[in-house]
Amino acid sequence: MNRLKLLVCVCTVFVVAVAPGALGQDRQERQFSADAAKPRIRYIVPPSKLSSKDAAKIRRQASAGTTIPLWNFSIVAYDGNTYQGSMVGRSPFYHGHRITTIPTFLIPLRITFADTGTVFDPTAPDPCAPGNASVDSLILSSPILQASDFVINGVDVGSTQYLDAFQRGNFWKEVGGTPYHTVFASSPTVLPTVDVTVPVADGQTQSAGCGPVGEMDIDWWNNYLQTTIMPSLAAQGVGPANFPQFITDSVVETIKGGCCALGYHSAYLNNGVFQSYSVNAYDTSGGFGGDVSVMSHEVAEWMDDPTTSNPTPAWGQEGQVFSTGTPSCSSVLEVGDPLSPGFSTPTNPFAVNLNGNSYTLQELAFYSWYFGQSPSLGAGGGYSDNGTFTGFAKPCPPGGTN
Repeated sequence: MNRLKLLVCVCTVFVVAVAPGALGQDRQERQFSADAAKPRIRYIVPPSKLSSKDAAKIRRQASAGTTIPLWNFSIVAYDGNTYQGSMVGRSPFYHGHRITTIPTFLIPLRITFADTGTVFDPTAPDPCAPGNASVDSLILSSPILQASDFVINGVDVGSTQYLDAFQRGNFWKEVGGTPYHTVFASSPTVLPTVDVTVPVADGQTQSAGCGPVGEMDIDWWNNYLQTTIMPSLAAQGVGPANFPQFITDSVVETIKGGCCALGYHSAYLNNGVFQSYSVNAYDTSGGFGGDVSVMSHEVAEWMDDPTTSNPTPAWGQEGQVFSTGTPSCSSVLEVGDPLSPGFSTPTNPFAVNLNGNSYTLQELAFYSWYFGQSPSLGAGGGYSDNGTFTGFAKPCPPGGTN
């Protein structure tokens, strides 16, 4: 049982060296257009396969310590309905003013594409990366895992990892001035590189601005990850009580022949026990860019929607949940989607210089934005973590923000 949260680009940037109608079958290398702008990014949320019965089971497992720590919320929203869900860590409302460290594994994927023999290795020096660094070293040195000082809506929430800073800002009215933190160890366990070979039928390579990009079919890949890779990592301690984060160097996923998911978070029942994980690309090719912006989006959404099914009142016409015709609406607490970069909603990403590198971190929506709390629980009374949302969501349709 699984549900994917996918980061997808609108693929208008390719010059395809095949005859019309042949794209689905052709596996030749394709070339990014040198003159095209970087792809715009949007997100797809397929229907959940985790049932309400599964949710109750997951809550019991978390209470027993079988899974990562989860806390449960129940809120009467602006529409008069009650919404219940789970988030990672400890409750900011009840005896939650303490540090929760989530055990995490960083798992580099060395991926070989059978169509060309091209190898993408996140542990090797990358001539397209800043300072020819390896992707895994850039991620390990990033604000995803290392502390930096964050000011959210004029409030200094402390020196900490970005996702913890976001969550502190998210519930600042409850946790301000307290040692409430939900963090990863600053030196997570980095496992030996996992080798993956993508069959010709399930992937291809193409060239971009600086280096190649690998594309693999998401259905093939996610099935392979759950049925082959995850069981093989159990002996090294990977399991439901921790958060495995799989990383790639410029390898993305395709969805039903469309390009391309740069990252996702997902959850499924692994032998009946709740297991969450994420997969994220750090793109050095120049085709997409964004350093750890994708990772900040997906890991934040994992933190606030680990089961990928936390319900909210319908919202839309913000960020990537937008349509020029009939309004698009979402009813899921995915904190990155309303502020996905490149769409009509303006966003204010954080730019952080850390350990000699520059990192981009996506602005994220607050809990109070979805449920219509007034005043907001968020830092500075805001409804997102860098000033874009100053009021809560409007019902969808028509959607929008107060």
